[in-house]
Amino acid sequence: MKERWWKLSEIVGRFAGVRVVVAGDLVLDRFWYGAVQRISREAPVPIVRLTRTRLVPGCAANTVWNLAALGATPVPVGVAGQDREGDALLSLFAEKGIPLKAIARPAAWETPTKTRILAGPLHGPKQQLARVDSGEANVFTPPLVAELRGALEGALKGAAALILSDYGLGLVEAVGVADYAKSVPVSALDSRFALARFRGLTTATPNEEEFEEACEVSLGDDEALLESVGERLRARMGLQALLVTRGAKGMSLFEPGQRPLHLPVVGSDQVVDVTGAGDTVIAAYVLALSAGASFPDAAAIANAAGGVVVQKHGTATTDVEELRNTLQAWGEGRL
Repeated sequence: MKERWWKLSEIVGRFAGVRVVVAGDLVLDRFWYGAVQRISREAPVPIVRLTRTRLVPGCAANTVWNLAALGATPVPVGVAGQDREGDALLSLFAEKGIPLKAIARPAAWETPTKTRILAGPLHGPKQQLARVDSGEANVFTPPLVAELRGALEGALKGAAALILSDYGLGLVEAVGVADYAKSVPVSALDSRFALARFRGLTTATPNEEEFEEACEVSLGDDEALLESVGERLRARMGLQALLVTRGAKGMSLFEPGQRPLHLPVVGSDQVVDVTGAGDTVIAAYVLALSAGASFPDAAAIANAAGGVVVQKHGTATTDVEELRNTLQAWGEGRL
């Protein structure tokens, strides 16, 4: 097992500078933290005194953020509005040196934003009370689609991989991003609502809920059913591999001609926060594949990366040092 740890660590060491294009739905995640003072007299709801605000990239933007944290060179292709939220999102990218050239900014666009309100005792843990979403009624006009296709074609030159980050806001379908998958060695899909519509990509990383919806089944703890429908879905989508993330149950990898590989969860199965964990998984997985890893090795690395971020609050990332330390700590007898 020691040899396996060194092999995986060496793969992670090759992440630096890998050019990965992320085409998808760019979102701003806003977290409002506060202390509960009392119950309102206007309605049976808590009054929250705001103590802190945090802004981080979300959805496809979080995948970009995770790639940058792992030392890669991500190139986002998407849309942001000419509003405060769009300015904030692009400022976060600019701080990390992430290129902005392939991000369109039409005047009528409202930057999709997810605002989460978390509250609790002044010095105690906070829990999410509500989430407010905005910016979900944007329209992909013909001029905008043409602009995005041109941006995508330019971004793909010299790229090692393409990630399709489809959170149901329309970009991946409107632009026809899947049509560009053959332009790169590795193409990977993360689709919240339309997994089974795609064909001919290298791989996909659905969570268990997305997987069940695509297969029209309810798995429960039926591993035999998981293995049966998993291989059928992989074959139907024409994937070289299908990686299903299963929360506290770990991950399951499907490849043609191979027995399904089930990876136990890395770290504690007592999850702190799953927000954005799928973005971390696909970022680490695609980087590993682009660095020459086999699908099982890439899955092991992605499993470790996902195990790190679910122990953190809010939308989070991991870096090469933390990932290597996690692989070393959990590698022997587990990977």
